[in-house]
Amino acid sequence: MIHWTDIEKSKEGILMILEVIKNYEKEGDVRFLAGIQSRNFSEYKIQQLICIVRERLNMTRRELLRLSEIALTYNKLWATDDNNCFRDTDKLFRKIRSTLKGTKIIFKRFTPICRKSVPDKDFRASVFVKSTLAHAECGRDLYGLDSYPDSVATLYAEMGAYFTNVIAVLVICHQELAKEARISNDAELCLQLLNEQCKSIVGDMKDVIGMLSKDKAGQDELLKKSKKTGSLKAFAQEGFHKYNIESITRYATSRAVENGAEFGLDDIESLYFANNPEKGLKAKEVMASFDNYADKGRGSKMDTTAIAEFVCWTELGIAKGYSYFASTYKGNYELPKKKSVWARFDSYRKADPQAAMNGGMERKFASDFENRISQR
Repeated sequence: MIHWTDIEKSKEGILMILEVIKNYEKEGDVRFLAGIQSRNFSEYKIQQLICIVRERLNMTRRELLRLSEIALTYNKLWATDDNNCFRDTDKLFRKIRSTLKGTKIIFKRFTPICRKSVPDKDFRASVFVKSTLAHAECGRDLYGLDSYPDSVATLYAEMGAYFTNVIAVLVICHQELAKEARISNDAELCLQLLNEQCKSIVGDMKDVIGMLSKDKAGQDELLKKSKKTGSLKAFAQEGFHKYNIESITRYATSRAVENGAEFGLDDIESLYFANNPEKGLKAKEVMASFDNYADKGRGSKMDTTAIAEFVCWTELGIAKGYSYFASTYKGNYELPKKKSVWARFDSYRKADPQAAMNGGMERKFASDFENRISQR
C-alpha cells in the first residue's frame, strides 16, 4: 500500500501535525523502537536517517529563526513587508515547507510497509495515522534503547531535537494565525495599529522627508483611498496587512502634511509636529521672534539654556528638537553647537538626578520656557 503524506493547508492542518507529534512525545521511546523493529532498519539505514534528520533539523531551525523574527512585529504593525504571512495559509506553508517536508519524510520512514495495492487515494491511509510514530498500535520493547547499537540512541536523540523545533515552528504559526484573525475582525484595533504606525513613521524624519521628495505628483494614492472609504476605521480594517512599508510611509507622510497644512504649517513643520500640530503652530510663532524670549550667551552666541528649554518644550526630543530649531532660527545670534545644548541639559540633570527621573528634567525645562513666554 502506498501511504500518502498530504497535509491540509489550513490552521487545522497545523493542529493535526501538532497533535501527532505531541502524541509521539508521550511515549516516544516506545513508538520509536516499534518503528525500528517494524522496518528492520540496517546499520546503514540508521546512519542514513541520522544524516536526513540532522539536515532537516538545521533547515527547521533556520525557518524557526525566520518566523520568530517576523512574528516579533507582524501583528503589532498595520502594514509590513511580510503581509499575509500568517493569514494566507498557502504563503505560510511555503515559508515552512522544509519543516513540513522533513516531517513527511520521517513519518513515512517509520510507517510499516504494506504490500497490498490500493490505487485509489481515497482508500489509502495517511502516514500521520499509520506511522508507528503517530497513532498506530505498537507494543513496548522489553529491553529498551540500551539493547540497541549507539547509532539507534543517536537517531532517537536527533529526532527528539527535530520534533522540538517543529513544535516551536507550528506553535508560532498557530498563535500568529489566531492573533491575525482576531485583529482583522476588530476595526477599533486595526485603527489603533494604523495610527500607532503612522506616529512611529513620522518620528523618523529621514524616511518621511525622503518620501516628500519622491511624491511630487500630489496627494498619496493611499490617502485618497482612505477618504473614499468614508470612515478611517473602515479603511484601517479593510487595509490591515495589505500594504507594505513604503506604502504606509507615503500615506503617513501625506496625512501629516495635510493635517499640518490645516494649521498653517509647511511640509517640514507638519512632519516635525505631526503628532501635535497645535504645538507646531505655537512653535512657529515663537521662532519668528525667538530673540525676544532668550538671553545672549557669551560673545555673540545665543544662550544654550533658552535653546535647551525650547527643545524640551517642543516635545520633539533633544536631537530632533535642536534640528528643528537650527533649521528655523532666523535671529541675530550665532547658534551654539548641538553638543553644547546637550551639555547644558546634562549639567542640570547631574546637579539634580532625582528630578531627572522619569522625564522630570524635560518637564522642568518645558515649564521654564512657558514662563519665558508668559513674561514677554
